[in-house]
Amino acid sequence: MNKYYIEREKPFNKFKHVIKIMRITLFLLLLCSFFSKAATGYSQGVELSLDLKSASIKEVCETIEKRSEYRFIFAGNAKKIINKKVDLSANLQDIEEILESILHNTELKYRILDNQIVIYRDETKVIPKGVNEIISEIITQQQKKQLTGIIVDKNGESIIGANIVEKGTTNGTITDVGGNFSLQVENDAILQISYIGYLSQEISTTGRTSLNIVLQEDSQVLDEVVAVGYGTMRKLNLTGAVSTVNTEDLTNRPVTNTAQLMYGQFSGVQLTQSTGLAGKDQSSVVIRGIGTFGESTPLVVIDGMQYSDMGAFNNLAASDVESISVLKDASASAIYGARGANGVIVVTTKKGNIDEFKIEYNAYYGLQEATVIPEFLDAVTYAELMNEKFKNEAGGGIYNPRYTDEQMEMIRTGSNPDQFANTNWTAVALKTAPVQNHYLSFSGGKGKTSYLTSLGYLDQDAILVGKFSSKRYNLRLNLNSQIGKWLTVENTMSSYWKRFEGPAGADSPDGQSDVFEGDNGLLYQFQRAAPTIPVYYSNGEFGYVDGAYYNINPSMGTSNVIKRANFGNYESDQINISERLALTAQLAEGLNFETSGTIKINFENISNFSPTDETRDFNGEILNVGEINSLSNRLNFDYRLTNENILRYSTIFNDLHDVSFMLGHSVIYDKVDGFSGSLRKFPSNNIEEFDGGGVLDPTVSGSASETAWQSFFGRINYNYQGKYLFEGNIRRDGSSKFGPNNRYGTFPSLSAGWRVSEESFFGSLTNWVNDFKLRGSWGRSGNDRIGNYIYDQTYNAGLDYILGDDEVVSAVALTRLANPNITWETTEQFDIGLDASFLNNRLYLTADYFERKSTDILYTAFPIPSSLGVTNLAAQNSASMLNSGIEMALGYRQSKGPLKYSLQVNVTNMLDNKVTDLGPGGEETIGFNNIIRIGEPFRAFYGYEAVGIFQNAEEVETAPVQFGGNTTASGDIQYRDQLTVDTDGDGIPDEADGVINADDRVVIGNPHPKWMYNINTDFGFNNVDLKLLFQGLAKVDRLILGNGQRPMVDERSNALSYWKDRWTEDNPSRTLPRVGNFTNAQISTFYVEDGSYLRLKNVELGYTLPKSLIGKLGIERLRLHLAGQNLLTFTKMKHYDPERPAGDTGARQAPLYKVYSVGINLTF
Repeated sequence: MNKYYIEREKPFNKFKHVIKIMRITLFLLLLCSFFSKAATGYSQGVELSLDLKSASIKEVCETIEKRSEYRFIFAGNAKKIINKKVDLSANLQDIEEILESILHNTELKYRILDNQIVIYRDETKVIPKGVNEIISEIITQQQKKQLTGIIVDKNGESIIGANIVEKGTTNGTITDVGGNFSLQVENDAILQISYIGYLSQEISTTGRTSLNIVLQEDSQVLDEVVAVGYGTMRKLNLTGAVSTVNTEDLTNRPVTNTAQLMYGQFSGVQLTQSTGLAGKDQSSVVIRGIGTFGESTPLVVIDGMQYSDMGAFNNLAASDVESISVLKDASASAIYGARGANGVIVVTTKKGNIDEFKIEYNAYYGLQEATVIPEFLDAVTYAELMNEKFKNEAGGGIYNPRYTDEQMEMIRTGSNPDQFANTNWTAVALKTAPVQNHYLSFSGGKGKTSYLTSLGYLDQDAILVGKFSSKRYNLRLNLNSQIGKWLTVENTMSSYWKRFEGPAGADSPDGQSDVFEGDNGLLYQFQRAAPTIPVYYSNGEFGYVDGAYYNINPSMGTSNVIKRANFGNYESDQINISERLALTAQLAEGLNFETSGTIKINFENISNFSPTDETRDFNGEILNVGEINSLSNRLNFDYRLTNENILRYSTIFNDLHDVSFMLGHSVIYDKVDGFSGSLRKFPSNNIEEFDGGGVLDPTVSGSASETAWQSFFGRINYNYQGKYLFEGNIRRDGSSKFGPNNRYGTFPSLSAGWRVSEESFFGSLTNWVNDFKLRGSWGRSGNDRIGNYIYDQTYNAGLDYILGDDEVVSAVALTRLANPNITWETTEQFDIGLDASFLNNRLYLTADYFERKSTDILYTAFPIPSSLGVTNLAAQNSASMLNSGIEMALGYRQSKGPLKYSLQVNVTNMLDNKVTDLGPGGEETIGFNNIIRIGEPFRAFYGYEAVGIFQNAEEVETAPVQFGGNTTASGDIQYRDQLTVDTDGDGIPDEADGVINADDRVVIGNPHPKWMYNINTDFGFNNVDLKLLFQGLAKVDRLILGNGQRPMVDERSNALSYWKDRWTEDNPSRTLPRVGNFTNAQISTFYVEDGSYLRLKNVELGYTLPKSLIGKLGIERLRLHLAGQNLLTFTKMKHYDPERPAGDTGARQAPLYKVYSVGINLTF
């Protein structure tokens, strides 16, 4: 008693008492959520193949138990006979045939009860009893026993919630707060013990009624490795910010580009899909915000091969991917130097296993449809508002309505559909489209050689009408062979062929001819095509104009959506081959040398043909004739050669010091070459080749560039007793993009970690805290993703001069001044974080604070004196940016008998993303709707601040004059008169000037999200699994005004359906202005919407067939699944998908799609 009270006075044991209470509470929570394994029926139609010689009947039964779910019970009077030797040769026989064979000429009989088989001696002639009565006695003889036990870890600490299941049954329980359990089992039962983070055990209970069980930690959990720069590392020893996901459970998602597998998996990573056009729907990736004015795409490394863009990753077969790691901070990415300034994505593909031949087939078939379908005004409302627009803009004067009273009546009644239809152009243009994906791989190995080869096929139609189609073919070979004891050869080959087809201009560099850009853009016709125009006239011709086309105030024609989507031919073939050969020599224990060579080849051939054309009205009269057809071809060829040589050494001495280092050298040569040609006026639209007789305007152009890099790099790691971790990296990069004096840059990084949980003072905290690590890192990296030859003087060869009598001569002139002092952009990063796991690794937490400062960013907005005689200056190293934020990932996983589930939430809060400097003399860059300004987010939205709607003439008269004031009236948007006049000379504006003009524009929105969050859940029960992924952004703005958002300010455009509630004298709205008047179309806060959203990004329901049903077919695994992508979205936005980037033309791109799919996973 006294000892108890003395020990209670110790603070440490007070804490231990608290821990005990927490453990009891946790156990109660686990107990409340415990699901007992449901009993499942067993098919009596199982067929087995057995070949046994001179085996006892008991041995045969034991073999059957191993290969099926049958369980045998032997009656006491049968135990002498079951040792009788028999021969058995069964080829796909059912259980009854096998039993009849082995029990023939014995006194034994059997009875099958579900999956239990009772073997008993036939004594019915001596003791006349019914078989059922005998069986009842047998079962009575097989009485269960009460078994108790305790489960602890290697330190003797009790394990709460461990699973105990009687093998071959659904009988089970879990341990209590003291690690104790009690369970009724058969006399000779085998117990299966399992717990997350520990190795599973099977224990025989024969002759035992109590057990003391010690679970050993699972070394695979402890030794989990992640891919890092130029190698792998134990996760426990990481000191940098690295996130990894194994993609085994992700590859069934109906994704059309592999980067989409990253959605929702990583904190600090933002994916954006700008278009839903088949074959062009690649995702962009930004890690920890934009840190440069130029290219912000991270470096992608696939099996050691480096890529500067997302193309190879997006076109990788998703089922080939084994894991994806994201290197976020300088410590993790600095080993890649300048190429890793925007972060690094490391992709590892699957490999074959020696002595394990496997065939894997994955496939899905799905249907795609638009996530958001904008709703425009119908024909009647459109015509009414169009007339109202002209009335408003007349300012009370005389005006000509677009549609006469008689025509309005025809629109209302539908009495003349050729001239006045009611067409829903969104319904005409959008459709449900199929998509299918197939993947087949063969893997295995023999001796010291392993291999994997795979084939992939993706066929995706567009959700737009027309001839859009995309197909992709993948081929991969991974080969690894050990030659002798000291040399390993690794060969990786990855290739794809992508074919895209569409109408003319489907991907033209000329925006006006692009099928989505310019006035004739396909999706832009949602706005520009009047709903009064029919899709087809009654004579079968395409509709182009309505009946008001010949009015005094004529209507406008349209580019008919159906015709535009099928007009002409565009074909693109892209072939990409990447090959890496690596030799690794084991020079001594712990010392090896690797040399590798990589070649990447990309070839693209594009043909674009526009035929002759003519358009007619509803009476068959010609409206327009395009008499000349045209053909343009482009061919692009680029390749990259890489050689890397790496020396690695690792050792442990005195069992305390774990030291490793790496030294490396890399050389890269890159060549880009291409040319294009065009020709017009072919004799026939059926000829689409240059030698087909074209005679007009032949043109040829071409370009080429070369870039080279050389790098020296090194890394050292030190680990003391698994507690104190240190890593240092340094890389010296040389790039041909800089002049001789600035060609090389040196980029170091340092990081350290402290595994607090390994300290002795952590004490009994280890009972529930498995790992607790603090880490910090600092580093610098460079960025050379800039234009070529900025440092050297170049000349413009695309100039023409007129001499004498209008003689045109080609000329070369200096139009841009070089900058010989241009140097590396530099990014300095700081990160502090923690990694922790609790409750035997069931609960895990990762958190980071990061800060990234980018300096010497290239910037071009500097004043140019006219006396220089040039049009622009080369970029200057002058600007800087700051990014900072907090990341957190929290997860929980649990397994209770047949039930398995996990939950992971990751959140990112971007604290800062702003421009901090533009350099001496640097001026703000003002774009169409954005600005680069010190103290503001990069390219923040820029426009006027809307403060309300003028309700009467008096408000208009007393307000500041807007844009000259000639057209402003009641119902127009009122804008704020900003402080633009400095009255006291202190340099700070303190008074408004009384007019609204360009000087009153301010920052009106942030296109970059403040919050990113993802929720992943995974449930499994027996053979059924369910996966859900929610993904979202918050505190992000979208500026949308490019497709129906404006109030009919031009003479043709339709508007979205909400404009029916616009301001009128009878409806003096305070939220929507009147239609018409250019002042209502100004870029302003009126068009900025909250783009926050939460989306059910992916849902998947699967069922894996029991092995007992498929084993006889030689199938290892057969899983069927239903999946959906982008099925639900919760957002304030309407008529526009919030995931898409904002902008004037963003609303004119192909809408994103949702997918419903059914699929199969098959393994032999």
